[in-house]
Amino acid sequence: MLDERRAEAVHCVVRCGGVRAAAEVMKVDPAVISRYLAKAAAEVGLPLFERRGRSLFPTPAALAIRDYFEERQQSAASLTTRLGAIRGLQAGVVRMGVGEGYLNDFVSHPVHAFLAAHPGVRVQVEALSVDAIISGLSEGQLDIGLAYNPSPASKLKLWARRPVPVGLVAAAGHPLLRLPRSLTLRDVIAHPVGLLLPGFGLRKLVQSAEYLEGIKIEPSFETNSLSALRSYLLSGSGVTFLARSSVQRECASGILGCARLKEDLFEKSEVHLFTQDGIRLMPAVERLLKLVAHHLRRNAASLVPAH
Repeated sequence: MLDERRAEAVHCVVRCGGVRAAAEVMKVDPAVISRYLAKAAAEVGLPLFERRGRSLFPTPAALAIRDYFEERQQSAASLTTRLGAIRGLQAGVVRMGVGEGYLNDFVSHPVHAFLAAHPGVRVQVEALSVDAIISGLSEGQLDIGLAYNPSPASKLKLWARRPVPVGLVAAAGHPLLRLPRSLTLRDVIAHPVGLLLPGFGLRKLVQSAEYLEGIKIEPSFETNSLSALRSYLLSGSGVTFLARSSVQRECASGILGCARLKEDLFEKSEVHLFTQDGIRLMPAVERLLKLVAHHLRRNAASLVPAH
């Protein structure tokens, strides 16, 4: 079996792109890294890197060692989490990826309740796009994902879902809000539009509608931030697409208005709660998952789809 330290050196050089950068990560002299690489190559009997100019390019053998080392690291992390769970949820980490629009609500409610009951367990919550959430779950970097309008993905298990209808939102008095019918995207393209960047759930929803109507919206403003999109909307710079429930307060106060859209997919858009399929969940993950699923089912109206 390949020596652990040599495997780590190969892994670091592949990930960092060079010997010096790997030496900084491993806190050793670059010459030590070079010796590790030479001994690892001799040990496996295959070349590990090709030099092209000043750059090192990994061979398939080096990539295989990288994967081996990462699998070992993941196994060690999994063991730590399981032992913590066996000790009565007194240790461990639960990693959760969510859309930006869900952060405040879910940290304040299910995550708060979980931490109060299990103070020794650490919860990591990242605001991510739907594509990043699916990728993180599939690659084992996340335990729980909560995303709006995700595309179908293999190896994911759906635990809860809830409709979150989307409407065209604009400043009060906007001409689109005065039309006596449901809106099409063809109605919208004559006006400045702000959208989240590709890869986000709301953008995917709009792209699906574009395909169905056979038109293309050219946004005047794009962002990866829901807060920035709301500022664009509140400033009167243009219109956008948001969950109707997320702007109820502004609409009631007369600051904004919301119009229904003709395409049925805007009414049927959903938020999904999922994990990786085919794995046994750690007790901490399962407990937080149940709290989130319960909150999702009871408080759908409070959700703000962003990702």
